[in-house]
Amino acid sequence: MLHKTAIYGAGAFGKLFFQALDKKIDFFIDDFADSSHYEDKKIKHLNEVAKHTKIYISVMQSSGMIKQKLLKLGYTNVLGFTESISDMPEILRLVAKTNYLWLVADNTKMVDDAKIATLRELLKDQKSKKLLDQMVLLRKTLDIKHYIKPYDKEYFPSDVPILEQLHNINFVDCGAYTGDMIKDLMQHTSSVKTTISFEPDLSNLQKLNLELHRQKELFEHTEFFVYPAGVYDRSTTLRFANDGIDSSASISDDASVSIQVVSPDDVLCNVAADYIKMDIEGAEKQALLGATKTLQKYKPNLAICLYHKPEDLWELPLLIKQIEPSYDMYLRVHEDMCLSTVLYCISTQR
Repeated sequence: MLHKTAIYGAGAFGKLFFQALDKKIDFFIDDFADSSHYEDKKIKHLNEVAKHTKIYISVMQSSGMIKQKLLKLGYTNVLGFTESISDMPEILRLVAKTNYLWLVADNTKMVDDAKIATLRELLKDQKSKKLLDQMVLLRKTLDIKHYIKPYDKEYFPSDVPILEQLHNINFVDCGAYTGDMIKDLMQHTSSVKTTISFEPDLSNLQKLNLELHRQKELFEHTEFFVYPAGVYDRSTTLRFANDGIDSSASISDDASVSIQVVSPDDVLCNVAADYIKMDIEGAEKQALLGATKTLQKYKPNLAICLYHKPEDLWELPLLIKQIEPSYDMYLRVHEDMCLSTVLYCISTQR
């Protein structure tokens, strides 16, 4: 008996998987789809699907959890996101056509050889250098053989001393989302004095406040502060969009939603920041400029996301080195498609 083949998830990446597999699947699986078909393929609920079906998981950020769920339910041929794309040699080219964050159709925008060579010399360890080399090959060729598999815990990698020698930590979370990183931070160390969260999205803010209330009950000696704003190089109002294949929020002159943004230097004042994380949808460059005095005075450890724009890979590390030359730099990738490519910076002069 021939086994059926399905794609789990009928969203944007599910449709790209469909193209990459030459449409040679039997159906989609999606319990939350708005329609019953995509092109000529039925969209089924999971409870309609036979246990021996070959399933490609196209939901990126929760792929591991979905795979474990399906295996526990008795499905026997389940491929997570990373495993799935190994069967799809054209997937990167298809994604590039959508201009997805760092992965864009014009691959000349994805590599600046001279600046990347400068960046390579700044990286502290061989792992970072090898990762950068592989990333350059991936960008130049879009060949799946250079695909970078996700590694370790985002913002707390086991082989980067990001929390070493930090005590009574003042943590600044730029792009706090729903408080997930603060929750992780509190699990990694009991030495957190203060957290300061910047989050402009109202729906995220509600969840963030709930999470911080929970953390306050567990860690009564830690103070939790929230600014309902984004971070930038100055205090102003920007237009804010939330659409596209990645469903991430971004600054756009054409967007209909306005948000307040502030300069970290203006708001933090004399807060002796110890660890600053930035995942702010492409505004990292402006936010780093807005934190220049903080970086120079307190030399906090940094975790800066480099994947929202192609040029972030080299521009942001070089900018940080210009602002504060004392940083050792490490590069790590924590999610599929090089999402959560993070630059970790640790000052030698703290």
